Amino acid sequence: MNAMEARHRLSPNLLSSIGALLLGGLIASDEAAAKVYRWVDENGEVHYSESLPPDYQDKGFDVLNQQGIVTDENQKLTPEPPPEKPTADQKKELPRDASGLPRPKQLYSDAEMQQRMDNFLMLRYESEQEILDAMEVEINQLNYDRRLLEGSRASLNDAYRGQIRVAGDRQRAGLEVEPATHKEISQLRKSLAKNSESLDGLQQREDDIRAEFGKQLERYRHLVETWADGAPGH
Repeated sequence: MNAMEARHRLSPNLLSSIGALLLGGLIASDEAAAKVYRWVDENGEVHYSESLPPDYQDKGFDVLNQQGIVTDENQKLTPEPPPEKPTADQKKELPRDASGLPRPKQLYSDAEMQQRMDNFLMLRYESEQEILDAMEVEINQLNYDRRLLEGSRASLNDAYRGQIRVAGDRQRAGLEVEPATHKEISQLRKSLAKNSESLDGLQQREDDIRAEFGKQLERYRHLVETWADGAPGH
């Protein structure tokens, strides 16, 4: 054997190694082709396929071999259980406070609360006229506040008209209106607008008071009639 033949002749051990590598590659290729992916869609349905959908590459899935044995398990496969439905007691739970702690449960039922309010109403007033008188007391207080605001508005209007006259006189004289006058007019306008908002707020408050006492009066009449119908002799 010459040197050239010796270089090209492979030893039996080397041939065995190459054969094993080739066989291993074929087996690995067959195993790769035999992979089965088990994955769950958004509806919770389990699917088996030889490839994953494009949008499931980053989601949970299991890999099974050709014998059906899981070789690569991903815990994300199992979908999260749906949130538990609140029980009847939880539905009645009051909203939590700023600390995250549940608010205390209601001490009285709606019927019990209404009964307590009715008792208080009948103890507080002995007649319909007393309800009307109590309403007038609160409205009279509002009227006092209204008179103060109206007096302030009259003073603001006088000051505003005075500044307008000053500005008009300077303009008729061919002079520029001073910046201080412009500023004063602007400030008076803002004060007048705020005054109007306060008066509107008082009117809304009065409407609320009349509505609230109107409900009390209506409830009082209902209770008196109900108790009168249930009295002996009726």
